[in-house]
Amino acid sequence: MESEKRDKEYLFDVDAGVGVVTLNRPDRLNAITWELADDLVELFRDLRHRDEVRVIVLTGAGRGFCSGGDATWLSGSGDRGIPGLSEVSLARYQRKTPAGPIAELTRMIVEVDKPVIAAIAGPAMGAGLSFALACDRRFADKTTRMSAAMVRLGFAPDCGITYFLPRITSLSTALMMVETGRILEADECLREGLVDELVDEGEALSAALHYAKELAAGPSVAVDLARRFIHKSLTSTLDEMLDYEAVAATMSAHTADAREGTQAFIEKRPPEFEGR
Repeated sequence: MESEKRDKEYLFDVDAGVGVVTLNRPDRLNAITWELADDLVELFRDLRHRDEVRVIVLTGAGRGFCSGGDATWLSGSGDRGIPGLSEVSLARYQRKTPAGPIAELTRMIVEVDKPVIAAIAGPAMGAGLSFALACDRRFADKTTRMSAAMVRLGFAPDCGITYFLPRITSLSTALMMVETGRILEADECLREGLVDELVDEGEALSAALHYAKELAAGPSVAVDLARRFIHKSLTSTLDEMLDYEAVAATMSAHTADAREGTQAFIEKRPPEFEGR
């Protein structure tokens, strides 16, 4: 297993085509800071081009997935300013997007152009919930708790949470969550569709890894194109998607995996995909 550490606030390991990104601030329930988000955005940009990583698992160290924005920053008492709550001068970039790289990380989870699987234990709240919802699939254990917590602090929702919630759960549940900040326990998260699989305490990461390794062993070009066009379909017409699918089919037909897959089908044997 290849292992990388960046300032110890996140860990990165690669095993059998799966890159595991671990938020590593367990004493703060992996609350996200501006600097940590900046590092993770750069990591995800890099991972888009690393062919040895076919699938990504996102998880948190210790007792939490991600409890949201770091309280020191949100209070306006830190070195990094926050609009309306501190006297610290804001950079031009932050004046245009107050959450900066924290919001950008949600975008990068989608734009990494590879499957991203969430392994969740403990709180996934605020921005942490946004990160989880941006993932392709969510494996959670019975300690999981979810909340669109921004309103509990007097903030409007951000980091893409209003995009993903009504697409993943019901409209009424999405409205309830962003209007009240109510905390949902694990069973309710499963019932509302916020998590896809609920496992025993401590088993979320192993379940996510098992699924991720299945994907990593598949025809990754075709998998990535399929993922890309599912996201594209959310803002497209049927006619547009039929055209996009024709392009994707042509692209994937030129891969070695397509030749292997069809030959294995003819020979009635399991295919051996290489991701190219």
